[in-house]
Amino acid sequence: MSTVHPFSSLRIQVVIATRNRSEPLRECLLSLNQQTLLPHDVVVVDSSDQPDSRSVVEALQPSARFALHYVPTNVRSAARQRNLGAAYLDSDLVFFLDDDVVLEPDFVREIVRVFENDAAGQVGGVSGTITNCVYSPLSRLNRLLFALCTGEWRDSYAGRLVGPAVNFLPEDKPDTVQEVEWLPTTGVCYRKEVFAKHGFANDFEGYSFAEDVHLSSRVAQTHKLLNTTRARLYHHDLGASTHKNWVELGESMVAHRRLIMVSVLGKRRIRDSVHLFLYEIVYGAASLLASRRPLRIVCPLLWGKLKGFWKLWTGRQTAS
Repeated sequence: MSTVHPFSSLRIQVVIATRNRSEPLRECLLSLNQQTLLPHDVVVVDSSDQPDSRSVVEALQPSARFALHYVPTNVRSAARQRNLGAAYLDSDLVFFLDDDVVLEPDFVREIVRVFENDAAGQVGGVSGTITNCVYSPLSRLNRLLFALCTGEWRDSYAGRLVGPAVNFLPEDKPDTVQEVEWLPTTGVCYRKEVFAKHGFANDFEGYSFAEDVHLSSRVAQTHKLLNTTRARLYHHDLGASTHKNWVELGESMVAHRRLIMVSVLGKRRIRDSVHLFLYEIVYGAASLLASRRPLRIVCPLLWGKLKGFWKLWTGRQTAS
């Protein structure tokens, strides 16, 4: 019986932007090392305050089944760190992974398979399925409130980018490849030539809220975006435990969503701005309270959103 070569004929690069998450990073890299189809290169772009993440990478380099590169940076922006990593090497495909994900063994193989089956080159990007975070249909009351706040009423919002740039994850339908309107950087791959034309917006700082929506919605204007439920990963989603400035995050949610709404989706009418306000403040408050998140998070987050709208109305709002 012949042995399948662990590398694809397409050169594959993985980029992981990280900051102060050395143990989740270790787990992510170990899951990459167990892939049935290996990437050729993995680039870790690290903006950590301490050397822990560097130590993790250096400890794993001898046993890595791919070239494992460490790139330190003073840039504290998930978007810009990913751009740095993508520019570090040449490749045919570039994967972007959050540093707190764990991949199932066939993750890389199943995403690459989608590109290999796309001889016409119509597919620009493909995401995997986040097993612990997938689309759930809105209840009738929730859907009514959402429709009133955004002006969008649909039977299903799965995988869609609707209203004032509101994004929904796709459904987890077994063994399917489905077309979507945006892609999450939790676990995603782009054709390198397509990514090079767009890239992440460099003015998205820090947490870089919705930088993945901003990128993928631009790619969607010229290429298909797909999600495959055959490529699966688990997301620890450590953002809630690492965010320190909820007011700042609230401001960026308003600024970045409006940027996508206006510059990418072309929604510039007054009613679009009204829908943005209703979604972020009214629907946002209802959702946060329904989720029973602590008031120490809910209050500053909503205050940050109000500050974001005030800056918007007074002409001082930026995308950063």
